[in-house]
Amino acid sequence: MQLQEVLEKYQGEKLDLQKLSQYEQWALPFFHQENMVANPYLSITLDVNLTTARQVYEQDFQEVPGASFQAYIVWQLMKALHQEWTFSTRKIGNDWYVFKNLPVYFPIAIGGDARFKDALIENVVQMEWPEFVMQYRKTITEPADLTGTMDPLIWSISSFIGNLPDLDFSAFQIHRAKKLSGRPYFYFGKRKWVNEEYTAPLSVNMDHANADPFVLSELLQTFQSYLNGKT
Repeated sequence: MQLQEVLEKYQGEKLDLQKLSQYEQWALPFFHQENMVANPYLSITLDVNLTTARQVYEQDFQEVPGASFQAYIVWQLMKALHQEWTFSTRKIGNDWYVFKNLPVYFPIAIGGDARFKDALIENVVQMEWPEFVMQYRKTITEPADLTGTMDPLIWSISSFIGNLPDLDFSAFQIHRAKKLSGRPYFYFGKRKWVNEEYTAPLSVNMDHANADPFVLSELLQTFQSYLNGKT
């Protein structure tokens, strides 16, 4: 897919660098200078408290046919990402763009020779819960395309939200793409009860050019509010 098609499809526009803060104008090019920074990605793994979120899901969302708690988590994280604009910026070629309606990508383990299938859902931020559940379930159950056949530009800008439900990891780092697009990677791990709290590890890998611990903290607060039904 060509750049202009992607911009129209996902409501993107070129980022006006002059409207950014002094720090952002410095950071966007600096952290992608390989002679200065070998790897611009920051990696952090933390626990997300899902106790209240699970209660809210069971009370208000679980009855929708095909619903799952993981779908609820993905839906709410996409809504939170939409509110924090820096997580919707992507570098394509030599220029930065900001998007208003990015798709969500997640790999699904299916076993066999294929091992994984690529899943992509578009227009997530415009969907109410029942519609998202329908699309989420359809994406999981429909036949898998061959691995690596997804349009590379769409794949590189989509929001990446993975799930490893059987792994109770304390740290997880994903490989870095050679062509840096600035997208963050999220991976949830095994959900568990600890001292009457329902938690899951969340691995976040983010490009320091357009994200940092400060904006990540804001994102996670927004995400927790959505999960807990406060917004």
